[in-house]
Amino acid sequence: MQLFVDEMSVKRRKEPRDALMPAAAEGLNRIDLHPITLSFHGDLEDRFRQSYWTNSLRSVRFSLLAGIVMYAVFGILDLLLIPEMTGTLWTVRFLIVCPFLAAMIGFSYFAAFKRYFQFAMAAAMAVAGSGIIYMVAILPPPVNQTYYAGLILVLIWGYTFTRVRFIWATSAGWLLVALYELVAHQVIEAPFTVLVNNSFFFISSNLVGMFACYFIEMYTRRDFFLAFQLEKEQEKVKTVNRRLEKIVAKRTSQLVEKNKALSEEIEERKRAEQEREELATKFREAQKMEAIGRLAGGVAHDFNNLLMGIQGNNSLMLLNTTPSHPFYEKLKNTEAYVIRGSELTKQLLGFAQRGKYQVHATHLNELIAESANLFGRTHKEVTIHLALDPELWVVDIDRGQIEQVLFNLLLNAWQAMPGGGTLTITTRNMVVDEQRVKGCSARSGQYAVVQVADQGVGMDAATMQRIFDPFFTTKEVGRGTGMGLASAYGILQNHNGFFEVQSRVGKGSRLSFFLPASNGVPAVEAPEIQRTVRGKGRILVVDDEDMITEVAAEMLTSIGYQVHTASCGQEAIAFYEAAETYPDLVILDLIMPGMSGYATYDRLKQIHPGLKVVLSSGYSMPDEANTIIQQGNSMFIQKPYNLNDLSQLVGKMLAAGRATAAEAAMTAVG
Repeated sequence: MQLFVDEMSVKRRKEPRDALMPAAAEGLNRIDLHPITLSFHGDLEDRFRQSYWTNSLRSVRFSLLAGIVMYAVFGILDLLLIPEMTGTLWTVRFLIVCPFLAAMIGFSYFAAFKRYFQFAMAAAMAVAGSGIIYMVAILPPPVNQTYYAGLILVLIWGYTFTRVRFIWATSAGWLLVALYELVAHQVIEAPFTVLVNNSFFFISSNLVGMFACYFIEMYTRRDFFLAFQLEKEQEKVKTVNRRLEKIVAKRTSQLVEKNKALSEEIEERKRAEQEREELATKFREAQKMEAIGRLAGGVAHDFNNLLMGIQGNNSLMLLNTTPSHPFYEKLKNTEAYVIRGSELTKQLLGFAQRGKYQVHATHLNELIAESANLFGRTHKEVTIHLALDPELWVVDIDRGQIEQVLFNLLLNAWQAMPGGGTLTITTRNMVVDEQRVKGCSARSGQYAVVQVADQGVGMDAATMQRIFDPFFTTKEVGRGTGMGLASAYGILQNHNGFFEVQSRVGKGSRLSFFLPASNGVPAVEAPEIQRTVRGKGRILVVDDEDMITEVAAEMLTSIGYQVHTASCGQEAIAFYEAAETYPDLVILDLIMPGMSGYATYDRLKQIHPGLKVVLSSGYSMPDEANTIIQQGNSMFIQKPYNLNDLSQLVGKMLAAGRATAAEAAMTAVG
């Protein structure tokens, strides 16, 4: 459609757009800030401070109130750590710092606070930090070392929550660092290592706080600047629209279609801008969500170390507790809970470690009956039916690992039946052909098959394709980690087995796992007598966790051994090089920072070829440990272990060493 308009109207029509677009492009692409003070140039700084004051007042009062609460709550620490100085410490907390922060809250309701806003908040930060430094100065060591962490909290609070601008917060932060250095050096005369360590943490915390505060203020100013520019551009758009409306009102009906096209163009631009914002938001969210890590093995290792500390202390208490003691059953329960906790970590290790297992020929029916009986006792709402083939083939398995697989299947079946129901476990023999194992790492042949069937909600095809993916779960947040079936899948692969899954929505599921049949003969193991074996000798415990060395040393000392400890491989080597007589046994952690347990073993073996060692780890026994054990004079114990297990293992090692020495002596006499 051709429109006829006069030249003047065209010029008036183009002027607003030509004047608007260059200004918008220039304003949005350039923010003129001072690199240090982050101040705007010109009168824009006054507008920012007015906006910052208005938007910060409520947050400032809340942060001051939070500071008072935290400062007061930590008074409990004074009462617990050093009650004889509670009066002096509480004077600082409740008569100086807390009233000062409360005064700042009261001051915020006066008009003058607007003028001294930044100075007042920087002063609050300085006073709060000075209070902590004063406490560190008057407290005796080593208690005062506990309090310096409070200064880091003050720096975090001051830099991130109080709305103090970068230039003010930095001044207060470095003032506190300087004050601490002066007090630590001149007043408490802290040891050089302590001074260097604390100074490193304080200065690092201050630098991190500075960067955080700098970028918080910078992004706040950026948002303000963009909002200011948007407001300016919106005002221009409003002005342009008003002018356009006057022009349109004077034009003929020929301009109606043109205006309609222009409106469609504007709407298209708005939709494009909205889509761009949505994409930018999704991109930012994707960056934030890049937190999925593969830390299963490390978590299990660290958790086993913690369980080791609990188990060791519990064993020491049981050592001096008779069955008639009122706490005896509770201590035995704690021991059982630790064992259950270690079983949970095996789920993580089963998927993450993919290491060697302690494989033995086993009757699956016995294992299944025991596991089902234990599971049924704790899940009364489920009826478990067993249909076990009495002629089921023997399999070579790690019993603990397959118990994990079965437990995970039972647990998933139970969770699929929230209202209860019947759970059926079936075993049978099957000859599997090539077609059935196509696409998996298993081979054709004879297999023992275990099937767990439930009457639950079932799964759709999409869910069945993902049930063995790590961290995939259909449960609500807090009820599942998504590692149970992933762990079971990894365990079955390491046993040269495989899974089959059948399910229908609303009809239930059947999960079957296949294990290769074995020609082995299950050994009849006599039940171990759980008792503590006392002994004599010198033992060196090497572990980078102080908690482990302390509890292991106390356990061994309590049953008659003389114990030395080392916190790393280098320290153990130095002990051996300086020793006139070598210890009878070394208990060596395999996973240590710096020099590993394997490197430490090799070096100690060079110094003392007759070295006897018990290898220890929070992981399952790796290939390297098995190689060392095959060389002789070595055994492996997995954390967490109790006093009975440790005493019996140490007794076996020392008894074997004495028997070897006696044989050598008889040979020499002969």
